[in-house]
Amino acid sequence: MTAHRSRLRVGAGLTSALLAGAVVLSACGGDDDGDGSSDGGARTRATTVLLDWDPNPDHVALYTARDAGYFTAAGLDVTLQPPSDPSDPTKLVSTGKIDLGISYEPETIIAGSMGLDVVAVGALVPTALTSIMATEKSGVRSVNDLAGKKLATAGLATQEAFFKTILAQNGLDASSVEKINVGQDLLAAMVTGNVDATLGAFRNIEAVQLADQGLNPTVIPVTEAGVPNYDELVIIAQASRLKSDPAYQRLVRDFLGALARGNAVVLDDPATAAQTIAKVAEGYDPRILPKMVDATVPLLRNPAGFGHHDLDAWQSFADWMAAENLIDKPVRAADVVTNAYLPAG
Repeated sequence: MTAHRSRLRVGAGLTSALLAGAVVLSACGGDDDGDGSSDGGARTRATTVLLDWDPNPDHVALYTARDAGYFTAAGLDVTLQPPSDPSDPTKLVSTGKIDLGISYEPETIIAGSMGLDVVAVGALVPTALTSIMATEKSGVRSVNDLAGKKLATAGLATQEAFFKTILAQNGLDASSVEKINVGQDLLAAMVTGNVDATLGAFRNIEAVQLADQGLNPTVIPVTEAGVPNYDELVIIAQASRLKSDPAYQRLVRDFLGALARGNAVVLDDPATAAQTIAKVAEGYDPRILPKMVDATVPLLRNPAGFGHHDLDAWQSFADWMAAENLIDKPVRAADVVTNAYLPAG
């Protein structure tokens, strides 16, 4: 995502002592009843979930589960907390300062290559959102149309690798495309016509904004242009704690079970889900937000069942990341992702 996320300090890292202090107080699975049980009469377990970004349509299942009372019914007192920086979830979950986090498959694999203590336990958005995008007036209708054009990215390392792979897969010479780093201004670059296309905008957010302005965008998800399949957003937990702490195992299972219920409600009733996310998603046009939710809902459907990861696809993506020098050493998918805590069925 781009323009609507400008309030966050991308790249700031763990610089906010205020955040760290606050999360230590509220995190770490406070099992008030001693054994973490959610059975009748037990006090709820304080559970902090650090988001990947400010509340937005990608998080609609989380807030639906919270507002519908599904977390409470599972014995969890869940706090959904925005981060100071998108890299915070992997770092704070790894150190045990936060119970659970929302991150990205590429970030999770990078964390694994760095030896951070995290594992993906469920796919929140089980498909790629990052896309090549262009307005109708640009004349870009396919990847091949990028030849001789200006393409903007946000300058992220993964986007650089996406760019390289997409051009190679489609037989284009990198020198035929003028690449420009516009930071978080991808949407503005397209609207103004300063570039012909972008790589990095989300198909359920910026594409909806462009369509609403009558700009009839072409939207090509990167995974339809040559990049291996991956899960855009994932729920991460502390790997070592999952292996050794039965109460934490229960907490993760209970959280995912409640989230699955929230996800099902979103799929069945997008209109009500849009009203729920509108309460917390600041900076969005209330007229357009329901359209963004409508665009998000089909992308939440997981044919293998809520939250399910394809470990073979994860391995392929990790191998691709290694080949593109996005990670310093190979990563074994089984070390960074698991389906063991997802609800059955």
